[in-house]
Amino acid sequence: MPIMEAYVDTTRAARYVEQLSKHFAHRPGGMRLLENGPGQLLIDLGTATWRIEAQQNQLVLRLEAADAERLDEASKRVAERVEQLGRRDGLRVRWQPGGGVPNDRR
Repeated sequence: MPIMEAYVDTTRAARYVEQLSKHFAHRPGGMRLLENGPGQLLIDLGTATWRIEAQQNQLVLRLEAADAERLDEASKRVAERVEQLGRRDGLRVRWQPGGGVPNDRR
C-alpha cells in the first residue's frame, strides 16, 4: 500500500489531536474514528486511513491507501482539513513518501 507522511511543526499538537477527536466523533462525510488513544487517532476516510500522532513539537500524519490515486486524493483532503484547523497557527502540511510499519501493524 502506498504511504505518505507529514511532520507538522506545532507546540500545540495534543490540542489539535483532541480537537480532531471531537470532530471525527460525529462521523463527518462518512469518515469514522477507528482508534482514539492518548495523543493519537486512527481515522477511516473511506478510501484511505489516516493516523495522527501528537509529539512534543509536531503532529505526525500518516496516510495509507490502496493505490497512488486514492492516496493523492486523500492527502489533499487531509492537508486542507489540518491547515484549516490550524490556520491561526499557520500550520502547513508537506507530504513526503512514507515507509516503515503500516498502521495496522503498529
